Amino acid sequence: MVPCSLVMKATMTDRPDKPFDLRELAPLAPELALALATVSSDIALVINADGLIQRVSACDAKLTEATSDWVGRHWGDTVTKESRGKVEQLLEEACSAGLTRRREVNLLSVTGADIPMAYSAIRLGDDGPLIAAGRDMRAIAAIQQHFIETQQEMEQSYWARRQAESRYRLLFQVATDAVLVVDALTMQVVDANQAATDLFGLPLDSLVGLEAASRFDPTSQPAFGELLTATRTTGLPAEIRARVAGSAAVVAVAATPFRADNALLLMVRARPLDSLLQQDPAQFVEQTPDAVVITDSSGNILMANPAFARLCEGSGVSQLKGRRMDTVLVGLAPHLPRLISEAQRRGLAGPLPVSLDSPGMSVEVVATMLNEGDQACIGFTLRALRSGSLPTTEGMDEELGLELAQLTARLGEVKLTELVLNASQAIERHFLKVAFERANGNSELAAKILGLPVPVLERQLFELGLQPEVGTGGVPPSGFLN
Repeated sequence: MVPCSLVMKATMTDRPDKPFDLRELAPLAPELALALATVSSDIALVINADGLIQRVSACDAKLTEATSDWVGRHWGDTVTKESRGKVEQLLEEACSAGLTRRREVNLLSVTGADIPMAYSAIRLGDDGPLIAAGRDMRAIAAIQQHFIETQQEMEQSYWARRQAESRYRLLFQVATDAVLVVDALTMQVVDANQAATDLFGLPLDSLVGLEAASRFDPTSQPAFGELLTATRTTGLPAEIRARVAGSAAVVAVAATPFRADNALLLMVRARPLDSLLQQDPAQFVEQTPDAVVITDSSGNILMANPAFARLCEGSGVSQLKGRRMDTVLVGLAPHLPRLISEAQRRGLAGPLPVSLDSPGMSVEVVATMLNEGDQACIGFTLRALRSGSLPTTEGMDEELGLELAQLTARLGEVKLTELVLNASQAIERHFLKVAFERANGNSELAAKILGLPVPVLERQLFELGLQPEVGTGGVPPSGFLN
């Protein structure tokens, strides 16, 4: 037994200013080590002045097995390479101060799994041995690791939720926003999508050319004008609240600048505030029958909604990411480059009717340019066309086919250059008629569909014998569309 007087002498103060003088306890070092391991620690070592372990006392079978070959080894050899410096600090501090603070090290284990241990040491007299008492930190380390993993899972869940919200917001924006493309110099509408014509109650040909501010209530026009001016001046996107002209609808209006063909344009997006309050973007994106997809400038899919995945038979939303849009919907292949190019050049492209071989349906495709951070993206909506709603030109196709058949019959009678010229004119007349049909006879809209200036279109009509009568305001001659 250790005399109580000696124990009291050693415990009169926690950290004395001068080293402990516990030389009288030196002969009892093995017993003290066993007592410490049993009462207040999990392992206790008796270490000589050279740092060699003379005795090991452990509290359980696992630690006893792990420390079975420690006697005679240097204390530093029982810990990992990264922990040896801490053992040296414990030895130095024990020799100089008699008592050390606690330091955490990792013990080498025969099982290969390091054992975290918290050691403190005390020196028994100037020439006496050291007793190092250690607490097994595996349980605490497990709790700490579990806490870290839980925190990481929470952070991952948070960011996944934020990313999902951002994804739904973008898809919702593509599917529902009214979009005006505005010339930054004249502040006139250059183009608009179907949602904009619905919101402002005007057809596309009536919207184009109007001052954008005129479609808002007079009380909102100053703020809208300032929005466009600030966006044009700073080159940064901005947003306001405004009231639509002749309506009680209050909309959130955002403007973003972009350059196309060396001209500065403004992409103006408007969405009724009641839709922001009443519609859950996630629910809308998940349930809308319209296919919505966002690609990069090369047509690689960044995100899509379930309706688009259903068009791509056998593919899930997650499987589509990174794939080219025209490889998952082959019918888009001839049109995708032009849609992307036109959206980048004008801000909007379409609506373009497209027949999809798989799943065997016709859709109307609209492409809209998006600026999301530093990445320029293209948002697409694909809306299924009702049976018979895809514009048809069966009569014209028959007429074109007859003309080509007649030209084929003359093969060998006339030169190839003449046949090609006549065929080219027949095809050109065919597309002009289709354009005028879609434009309901309006020359300006037909020119826009064909991508031609109105004077060029009128010259081609004249050359093909299809020039509108003078003074008809762009209406083609009688029988043009028959």
